[in-house]
Amino acid sequence: MSDQPLTVSEVTQAIKQTLESFPPMWIVGELTSFTQHSSGHRYFTLSDKNCQLRCVMWRSRSLGNFHPESGMEVLVQGQLTLYERRGDYQLNAMQMFPAGMGQQQLAFEQLKRKLAEEGLFDEGLKQPLPEYPRVIGVVTSKTAAAFQDILNVLKRRFSGVRIVLRPALVQGIGAAEDIAQGIADLNAYGDIDVMIVGRGGGAAEDLAAFNDERVVRAVAHSAIPVISAVGHEVDISLCDLAADLRAPTPSAAAEIVVRDALDLREQVGRWTLRVRDAMLRLLRENEDLLDHYTESYGMRRMADQVFQHMQQIDDLHRELEVHMRRTYDAQLADYRQLTGKLASLSPLSVLARGYSLTQRVEGGAVVQDANTLQVDDSLRIRFAKGEAICRVEEVQAESEA
Repeated sequence: MSDQPLTVSEVTQAIKQTLESFPPMWIVGELTSFTQHSSGHRYFTLSDKNCQLRCVMWRSRSLGNFHPESGMEVLVQGQLTLYERRGDYQLNAMQMFPAGMGQQQLAFEQLKRKLAEEGLFDEGLKQPLPEYPRVIGVVTSKTAAAFQDILNVLKRRFSGVRIVLRPALVQGIGAAEDIAQGIADLNAYGDIDVMIVGRGGGAAEDLAAFNDERVVRAVAHSAIPVISAVGHEVDISLCDLAADLRAPTPSAAAEIVVRDALDLREQVGRWTLRVRDAMLRLLRENEDLLDHYTESYGMRRMADQVFQHMQQIDDLHRELEVHMRRTYDAQLADYRQLTGKLASLSPLSVLARGYSLTQRVEGGAVVQDANTLQVDDSLRIRFAKGEAICRVEEVQAESEA
């Protein structure tokens, strides 16, 4: 062991790392000194007859419908850590339930919280049900009374819909997997407008498949709107929470998804009357408008005015064409005259008459006087077509007069 002393911070950090190396754990104890700060964080102590453990639950952790109070026996899941300022070890609580909750209910609450945090139950993800479905998919047991109840309701209310059954186990080993696969199969079928997933009533353990994570995810991710119809009105399953709509029974689901034929006939009748009344009202309004214009202005006078305006437009169009032609001709003549003047002033026209232009090779200066030249000077002589490079051999300068 090193003789080098440690600082308080170093010791505290070492203890904190040791505590946080423990995995999250479940702890049961009596809830004491429970307070909820204005910040939303909760502070409390877990106690038994021998020891106490300080705990904190941050406001980001949900308690669901549970309202803890001091004196309750609770079950808390959390992570051990160290509050460095005081050097106290404590539990960062993640979940809290009444201690009397069974393991099955505890697993249900944990899964419910997990899926809720993922957003699978968000209302914003719910799909609207089609108002007039043509094809209804059903995932349930083929031999169960629930499917027969659905058939009876649909046939009684509206016989024009088509039903596609995907038989599935609804309880026991393999039920959850079969239901989830059934939902996927109907999505792949490609012609389903709405889907009913459910079964008749039963004991809580018989409904376990509808609380299975695979079924819940299949319902939440279905591209087809899903009605959950688990026949148990007291308890709500996780399938109910993920579905686009919950019905208390399969029969109720069938009544929701298909409107009664009599209601449809009455609605069609109401629409027919509304269309007829609208057409009659529009016809009367147009007749009144026509009478008004006929009496106020006279149709013939209106037609004469229209024809006069059309003739004026034609006259203006012709005048515009004449004016544009004259302007164009005048500008063309000016252009040709200026082009001729420019050509007569161009040095190129002078060269075309047999003259040439002499320039020094170096610098390009124009040579106008032979007196400025010397023997061996290099000159460039430009002609109307081409040029030549020459060397001065003799200078014959003219004397000044």
